[in-house]
Amino acid sequence: MVTPSTKTTPESATEIPAIVQKLREQLMSAIEQGQQMAIDAAQTWAKALSVLPPMDLPTIPGLPALPSIEAATKYTFDMAADILNAQRDFALQLTSALAPAK
Repeated sequence: MVTPSTKTTPESATEIPAIVQKLREQLMSAIEQGQQMAIDAAQTWAKALSVLPPMDLPTIPGLPALPSIEAATKYTFDMAADILNAQRDFALQLTSALAPAK
C-alpha cells in the first residue's frame, strides 16, 4: 500500500485547489488498486511455483551471505526516502530563497 511519508500542513492545504487535492486522492486510490492486483498476481504465481523443488544455489567461499530480498528492499526504499526527503528540504529552501518576500 502507498502511504504518504509527509502530511500536507493545514497552511499549504489551503493554497492547493480542491480539484488538485481530489486528483491526488484518486491517483493514490488507483495506485493502491494496481498494487493490490500485482500482489494478488504474485501470490497466485508463487503458489503455482511452490510445487517445484527449491534450487540450491552454490555458496562462494570468502563472500558474505546476501541479505534477504525483503531486507534489501527495505534498505533500498529507506535510502530512497532519505534522498527524497533531502531533495524536498532542498527544494523548499530554494523556493524560500527565490520567492519574493511577503
